Amino acid sequence: MKPVILAAACATIVGIAYGMHSPIVPVFAKEELGANFSEVGVIGLANYLPYMLVPVFGGMLLDRINKSYMLMAGISMNIVSIFLLSQAGSVAEVLALRGLAGIAHAFFWPSTEVIISTNVAPEKRVKWISFFMAAWVGGFMTGPLIGNFVLDFFDQRTLFELSAAAISFAMVPAFLLVGHGKPKSAEKHRLPSLSEIKRETMGMPDVSSVLLYYAVTFGVVLAIYPAYMKTAAITDQQIELLFFVFGIARFATLPFVQRMASRGRPALALAVALTALGMGISFAYTSVWSFAVALVLVGAATSIFYPITFSIVTRNVPPEKMGSKLGIYEALFGMGWTVGPIGIGLSSDAFGPASPYLGLAVIGAMLSVAIILKGKS
Repeated sequence: MKPVILAAACATIVGIAYGMHSPIVPVFAKEELGANFSEVGVIGLANYLPYMLVPVFGGMLLDRINKSYMLMAGISMNIVSIFLLSQAGSVAEVLALRGLAGIAHAFFWPSTEVIISTNVAPEKRVKWISFFMAAWVGGFMTGPLIGNFVLDFFDQRTLFELSAAAISFAMVPAFLLVGHGKPKSAEKHRLPSLSEIKRETMGMPDVSSVLLYYAVTFGVVLAIYPAYMKTAAITDQQIELLFFVFGIARFATLPFVQRMASRGRPALALAVALTALGMGISFAYTSVWSFAVALVLVGAATSIFYPITFSIVTRNVPPEKMGSKLGIYEALFGMGWTVGPIGIGLSSDAFGPASPYLGLAVIGAMLSVAIILKGKS
């Protein structure tokens, strides 16, 4: 129980810092540095590309070293990347710093996942990973409110500086996790081959498809959506409040996830359908209220996606191999995170800012129907 609480404390603090500044980064790039949608998408690519590459290597490392060391390394890189963002004067600088932030997150998130997974009983994983997720969401939900308050008195660059200061407090619970992060086995693990990664992901094609769709839409919501809202005359303060609503929806859904977990794939079909509906609303309407409804739907879906896919992926995995398994899982997530922002950014410039959301809605509707039909067959 103690390691879960400490990991949750880390998640809350980091979530607050992320919630404070993340929704404003695309706006900062577009409004202050003159980036177009394609460049905003490339910034999202830079942020998420490390999450496609680092977790496979990091997962192996997590099976061999103290996991809290990687956790502290991730927090340290986050502090540096967010603070230097306040000094950025060009799109290229933001690209480099978001890349560093992506590496930091690729260290932070898998290490906390593995600490929790290896310190709780398998049958309790959904419960405790949901608790951890609630801590993260609670922080991410509170962050935009703090960011909104800061922006009433200071500029965006000061917001980044204060976010860096906030995230530094996460080093305290991370340090206290040293005793709970020791490797379960001294066995050396070789790097998985491409065929092994393919086998791991294609063994459950429906889950892999859902995970990719979830990652694409989640990456778009964080990296492109705020800039899309800005083109619809939504203010910075309103964007922060809308992401607070997004956090409320995620937090309010988590208590029901434990019951949904037993339903497995039908629950995932529901999450995909909710996301598709949110994307459809984003295409059709561009008011504060329509964005709020869309983010509520996507927020609820996000809280369903993560614990249930996590439970399915980690089922029957021995503790000494948990890092490697979760590394592949997170790399698949990173793939969707990477493709989403750059693809949506380019299509926004080519076909109009609203057009990509129609595509995401149609793909999501088809995927949810396919999952239901497969379940019946």
